[in-house]
Amino acid sequence: MKNFYYILWVDAIVNSKPYKNKEPGWKGTSFFLITVTNALNFFVLLLWLDYLDVNARKFLFIFESNSILLSALGGFVNFGLPFAIVNYYAIFYRNRYLRLVGKYSSP
Repeated sequence: MKNFYYILWVDAIVNSKPYKNKEPGWKGTSFFLITVTNALNFFVLLLWLDYLDVNARKFLFIFESNSILLSALGGFVNFGLPFAIVNYYAIFYRNRYLRLVGKYSSP
């Protein structure tokens, strides 16, 4: 059975223009785009839970301040950082993407 998470990553890597052109910054671009997409999906999930009156705030790091900088830091810690860590170790750590592209890419 194929893993949907790896299929998504391999498709994003193989079909990215910088990867096809062998540009040096393709890893950062792909990593950033998928991480931001994952964070936005998580944010939307939390919005739906809030709409359904489920208290999901107890699972988040809340910075009680009116500062924009602290709000941005809280957003990064809650939404960006967890996915960045998971994506790095699941895909790019020790060039694991090379094995994944060989396994999950369509011929």
